[in-house]
Amino acid sequence: MPKLLTKAIYCCVLIISFLLNGAVVMAYPTFLCAYERDNNPPLDPQAESWFQQARILEKTRGVKDWKKIVDLYEQAIAKDHWKAMHNLAGLYRTGWPGRPGIEQDTGKMLDLYERMVKLKVPLGYYNWAVITENGRGVLKSDRMASSYMFQAAQLGSPLAQIRLGQHFAFGLPRHKQDDDMAEKYYRCAGAQENPDAISKTASFYKNAKLNMPRSLFYYQRAASLGDSTGLNNLKGAFEPTPQPIYNFGYTPNEKLHEFYSGLWKELRDNPKLRFPNLMKDHPLPPHPTQGFDAEHPDRRPEL
Repeated sequence: MPKLLTKAIYCCVLIISFLLNGAVVMAYPTFLCAYERDNNPPLDPQAESWFQQARILEKTRGVKDWKKIVDLYEQAIAKDHWKAMHNLAGLYRTGWPGRPGIEQDTGKMLDLYERMVKLKVPLGYYNWAVITENGRGVLKSDRMASSYMFQAAQLGSPLAQIRLGQHFAFGLPRHKQDDDMAEKYYRCAGAQENPDAISKTASFYKNAKLNMPRSLFYYQRAASLGDSTGLNNLKGAFEPTPQPIYNFGYTPNEKLHEFYSGLWKELRDNPKLRFPNLMKDHPLPPHPTQGFDAEHPDRRPEL
């Protein structure tokens, strides 16, 4: 096990040994809403250039020049480019076929994740939480996973904040669930720029809070960032005969259904599309019974 982890295993155990696999709650952590962008280390411009070159080569269809891709990532990593560390670790985690390809190498993956933690990258702490939760190359430890998940959330990782929100909303026995604490973590994650986290925030408001306008608000925000799940829910909410999964209780609206269906098709054909003015130019109509927000019907949701 890397030396860094042996020093950190117990740093937060006493306050957070409650996250995984139904572990007993010892105490609630202190809630802190932090944003990932405020804690990510700055990226060297030259390293960012190498990183972007690697990404272009990695996305190229057909035979990939894996040696060149790895070389570019390693050049960026030499300048502490944490995104390159994350991407290269992902390649070592799975391995990729080719001539030559990339051999699966758990040791190299762990070294890169440890380096991210040393740089205090929120995503690095989240990665460690996941690998210790699953026992991937390190001793499987729910307590260590909980510790790193909490630290990741404290540093602003939206993925970790979603995990904490899911724990409080759904992971505890029903009489111990805490929707108020869950909502704090979901809202913090939903205010960041991670489409997957925003979609999960929308799902929380739909399924746990039964707040349909706020749920659709977050789905629209996810859609503006190029999330197909968000667009699916938007077009489904207004179709003439909505399927149960997409039934938010809105009045059917063929014009809105066609509008969001059109955006969904555009995104399907070009996954790089983003719709930055979507929320400003196409504000959602009020819900027939809940208005703009179930808790504040006359007030549009805010992040």
